[in-house]
Amino acid sequence: MNMATKIFTSTEIKDLKVAALARKYKCSDDYVRRVLKGDRERNTELAQSIVKDAIDALEIIERKTLITA
Repeated sequence: MNMATKIFTSTEIKDLKVAALARKYKCSDDYVRRVLKGDRERNTELAQSIVKDAIDALEIIERKTLITA
C-alpha cells in the first residue's frame, strides 16, 4: 500500500487510537486526523511515520488471526 496516497476512511480512523499516535509523536490529535484524511501534506518524516503506523495497526485489526495449538 502506498503511504503517500492512502486516504483513511472515517471508519478506519475510528478504529485507530488517534490519541495514542498523537502521544507517541508528540503532536495533536487534530494533526494526526488531518494527516490520515489527506488534509495535510505527507512529505515530512513525522507525517510519514504516522501513516506507516496507522497502516500497520489497521492490518493487525483487520486480519484474520489463526491460533494453532
